[in-house]
Amino acid sequence: MGILRSFPVGRRVGALLGDKRASIGAITAVTLMVLCGVIGFGTDAAIWYSNAHRVQTMVEATALSTGRLLSNSGETTSTITAVAKNDAMLNGFSGSSDTISVAFGPSGKSPPNATTVTVTVKRTLPLLFSGLFFHATPSVMESATATASGPSVCIYVLGSGSQTLTVNSNFSLNAPNCQIDVASTASPAAIFDSGSTLTVQKTCIAGTATNNGATVGGLTTGCTTQANPYKGNLIDPTVGSCTVNSANYSGTVNLSPGTYCGNFNFNGSGTVNLASGLYIFNGTKWNINSGWTITGTGVTFYFVNSSSYVQFNSGVTVSLTAPTSGTYANVLMYEPDGLSTSSFAIDGTSSSGHALQGLVYLPSRNITFNSTYSGTADAFTLVVNSLIFDSNSPKTWSITPSGNSAGGTVVLTN
Repeated sequence: MGILRSFPVGRRVGALLGDKRASIGAITAVTLMVLCGVIGFGTDAAIWYSNAHRVQTMVEATALSTGRLLSNSGETTSTITAVAKNDAMLNGFSGSSDTISVAFGPSGKSPPNATTVTVTVKRTLPLLFSGLFFHATPSVMESATATASGPSVCIYVLGSGSQTLTVNSNFSLNAPNCQIDVASTASPAAIFDSGSTLTVQKTCIAGTATNNGATVGGLTTGCTTQANPYKGNLIDPTVGSCTVNSANYSGTVNLSPGTYCGNFNFNGSGTVNLASGLYIFNGTKWNINSGWTITGTGVTFYFVNSSSYVQFNSGVTVSLTAPTSGTYANVLMYEPDGLSTSSFAIDGTSSSGHALQGLVYLPSRNITFNSTYSGTADAFTLVVNSLIFDSNSPKTWSITPSGNSAGGTVVLTN
């Protein structure tokens, strides 16, 4: 017969309470929930950090690119802001999640008088796993400020003699973002006559200067001028046989790139249309008389020797711009280094207000801008042996620096 065993009730309850399997399951469930939350939040945090880094890179790149426009007096608040927005798009700006603002400084200053630009981008961040815990949408906001440090050197006067720069009475130059460098250490290296006004950021004279009552921006003597940054860095073309020889022109003249030899006279009045490309002057003079208009977009003049030049006489309307790309990008006129010294004058004006655009590299020339010259030289750098500015009152010659003008820098300052 079987044996029936019985246990006290209290003992059965104690056994049940001693079974830990149920409590471990509950703890495990809670732990997994917490662990999943931590992993999800960590994933979101990594995404947020990555976005913050991308936005910071975006604003720094955009601030630097737009800061370079501060030296161009033709730029306005709206044009620089438009460039900033376009550059931000190229660097990852998203119209669906990002907003951008552009501010200028110092306080109260706007282009072309501003010296700093601040780009701020705010980005709405995604809520993936952390949406279980947060209701507010997070965002990141990054800013970068670029400061234009120092003016660009727009005019280099390289000669070593006395009076390598002469500014005659009643000459007016408006180039607020430019510097003039005179390398001569002579006494005097430069003369500024009464009534003349040079609105520039700085005028650096290695030697001494005589100032007879002129207004000269940032005039400093005994200072260190910038070294010639173009010497040995421009590509001299191969000069082949002559493609166009001496000629007399009148009326409407359409000219093409090539090698020009001999003397060319533009008589009476007329219009010269230059096709884009390289014009090589080999022992050649173009004498363009009063009443002519000369225009050319994307053109470069190369003067092989000191006997080659273009003479723009009084009453000539000039509108010439350098190429924007290719071997001769931004180069309007140049010559090889080491030519014997020679002289010529530039007269003329521009009814459109934009006479010359690009680098004019003539390190062996003594250049005179006569009293009838006026207009605006955009994206301009002038390199000469010596320079004379004659009176142009009441007109004013305006210069904005080129992208390859040395001296001016743009740096991030925050």
